[in-house]
Amino acid sequence: MNKIDKRTLPKKESVIKQISETKRENSRKEIANKIKKNANQQSDKQLAICSHRKLKHMSFQEYQELIAQGKTVKEIIKTTSKHLIHFYNAMLKGKINLNKEKFEELYNNGMSLNEISKSEGISRDHMTHLREFYGIKRKGATFQKRLSNEKPLSQDAKDIIIGSMLGDGHITKWGYFSEKHSPKQLGYLKWKASFFPNITTDKSWSYYENIDKRSGSLIKSHNFRTTTHSWLIEMENLWYKTIGGKRVKVIPNEIDEWMNKTILAVWFMDDGKTDWTYRNGEKEWENAKPTLEICTDSFSKNDLCRLGNTLKLKFFLDTTINKRNRILFNTKNSIKLCKLLRPSIHKDLLYKVSENTYLEQILKNK
Repeated sequence: MNKIDKRTLPKKESVIKQISETKRENSRKEIANKIKKNANQQSDKQLAICSHRKLKHMSFQEYQELIAQGKTVKEIIKTTSKHLIHFYNAMLKGKINLNKEKFEELYNNGMSLNEISKSEGISRDHMTHLREFYGIKRKGATFQKRLSNEKPLSQDAKDIIIGSMLGDGHITKWGYFSEKHSPKQLGYLKWKASFFPNITTDKSWSYYENIDKRSGSLIKSHNFRTTTHSWLIEMENLWYKTIGGKRVKVIPNEIDEWMNKTILAVWFMDDGKTDWTYRNGEKEWENAKPTLEICTDSFSKNDLCRLGNTLKLKFFLDTTINKRNRILFNTKNSIKLCKLLRPSIHKDLLYKVSENTYLEQILKNK
């Protein structure tokens, strides 16, 4: 039997190195194949890298390009964060199946990253990177605690907010409802705020004075802002869209389902206007009837058509849209609307639906 010359055998270290290189190349090829099927889009936000390390930031697209060029993971990690690369690999290999919509829903409803990690079977090490990858703003412990202890809003509170969103109200990206009015309408704003005791704090009120750049006059305003609430976060997602890079208020498809007399009354109190046909304190002619309109300048034509259809469906009110993007009511429908809204109108704004109250204001102002 021939003896084997051990000198002709490869050294153990050489074999290990060869196996290691083969594994790395197979891993690179596996990742490269996954890239072709990947459709994940990273937000503009850069993912965090530990501040004490002087490492180059690398985007998901840059990483994929390097892999496609034949770079191995080991080579890439030398120039950037290994945690970031491990996260990118997990995304490519399908180990992270939580999409942005569900992530936002869970996170905005008060679940912490730890809780989402456990419920979705994702490594906790990847959760912060995933939040940043989707461009979802970080929410602190105070936010999470508040949502976990929140009380549901009453239906009246929801109706007031929906009516306000049609008018002067706003919801921030973080789920805060806010609205401002002049000192003359402070009583009306306080009336609205009375429906939100669970989301009102001692910091909810503020007062501002500004100079109008066009007229040079002093503008005084009282501002009211709630704390955040999961229902408000849900509403923010329905009421706002990004159009042309700007955050724009739109009319949700659910408006037909929501619309009722309270919502319509709040909307009209915010943005409604009545021409009682008085000029310089005198009525133009004895039998002149009022005409009503709602200032809807900020909404699109499609949104205004939707609102007009809703008013027709819910209250049998016929409307038209003028060149200024405002909803108009003819004499017949104006009288009908005044009668419909009068019981729901705040006392400070009764002049919008009551001719007698309007006349009293004229005499008072004189």
